[in-house]
Amino acid sequence: MNSSLASFTKNLGDNHPITSQYFKKLDYTEKQLALVYRKGVYPYDYIDSHDRFQETELPSIHEFYSTLKEFRKMSMEYYELNPSHYVSVPSLSWDAMLKMTGVRIELFTDLTMHDFTEKAKRGGISMA
Repeated sequence: MNSSLASFTKNLGDNHPITSQYFKKLDYTEKQLALVYRKGVYPYDYIDSHDRFQETELPSIHEFYSTLKEFRKMSMEYYELNPSHYVSVPSLSWDAMLKMTGVRIELFTDLTMHDFTEKAKRGGISMA
């Protein structure tokens, strides 16, 4: 999925009949429902152990800053590649390598090369 959670929730629009029905039974106001339908905030870097879940107060606002935003910014500046469009960092680095070196991977022209690759396939994520 090449989009953010925030844009997916925005694309849902205002029509949430089942969710609305459920939360209205719990006496949620329209303002509270608006919060239910949007992407929430979470202090990803702050939660570094299970003990954090035992805390009874919210962390300070500074704890909600994500260091991943800096990684995304750097990747966009140096490589013009958005990390959120990749399943893993190795797939991002593979594309960055191809882009920076100008290497072009050619299609198989030999049928035996194709057959060898087909027989070597295994399950799982492929970064080919």
